[in-house]
Amino acid sequence: MENWVQGKTILITGGTSGLGQCLADRFLDNGSKVFVIGRNENDVIKKTNYTILRCDFTKLKDIQLLVDQLHTMSLTIDILVLNAGILSPKKYMETPDGFELSYQVNFLSHVLLYKLLSKKSDFKPDLVVNTSSPIYTKGQLDIDKVSNKGDYKLFQSYANSKLFMALFSEKLSNEGMTSFSFNPGTFSSGIYRQQEKWFHSLYKVAAPFMVSADKVADALFHIISSKEWINGKMINKRAKVKTLKAYNSIQKQTFWQYVDEQIKPFVRELNKKTT
Repeated sequence: MENWVQGKTILITGGTSGLGQCLADRFLDNGSKVFVIGRNENDVIKKTNYTILRCDFTKLKDIQLLVDQLHTMSLTIDILVLNAGILSPKKYMETPDGFELSYQVNFLSHVLLYKLLSKKSDFKPDLVVNTSSPIYTKGQLDIDKVSNKGDYKLFQSYANSKLFMALFSEKLSNEGMTSFSFNPGTFSSGIYRQQEKWFHSLYKVAAPFMVSADKVADALFHIISSKEWINGKMINKRAKVKTLKAYNSIQKQTFWQYVDEQIKPFVRELNKKTT
């Protein structure tokens, strides 16, 4: 099959470590031009056709600044990989924008990024990939529990954010985009940075026995480059379709209206700049 990703321009969130960085390397090896988004100023890796853009997903204002930067660069994004993520912290943590940390970093910031990019007339990517997790099956589409400070649970918050990413691919597909969500399985990554020191130590012991981010990146790159996906569906690293729970249209419509209200001030501000 023709290598359709060769020469394409790729934008990867969470692309300076773990799966995102490994995936960026695969694209670079295949002749793509890669832009990755990282949260630290010191994320500096010099490679040909490789550019790091700084953006902190705990600050929605940073998303606006990033899109402004991309606009000045006149990029044509062919493949957008929404991959940045964090394991929910043990205790409830709120971003400066007032949202539960993992909800914003794993999901809401990605929706805002896509929404702001879509306001550009030249933003017509060939593919949008949303990184999910095997834990998405435990997620709940319940807006009353999205950021419930009084009943916060690490496991549930993370599962919800990864379910929402899967549903985002479904939504994009219904809107005429080509998108799939990716279930990478359990693998060695750095999403645990908000956990306590004992968790870091335990993870370092277990990591050598886990599937590496390199192998997961190999699988995802193969799925993308060989087009082994079904639009709007969840695909695992073996290129098999995984089932999403069937929510009724009213539930999903209510949820997306709720999300739109949360990002509306930032979208409205962009509209003012472009009118």
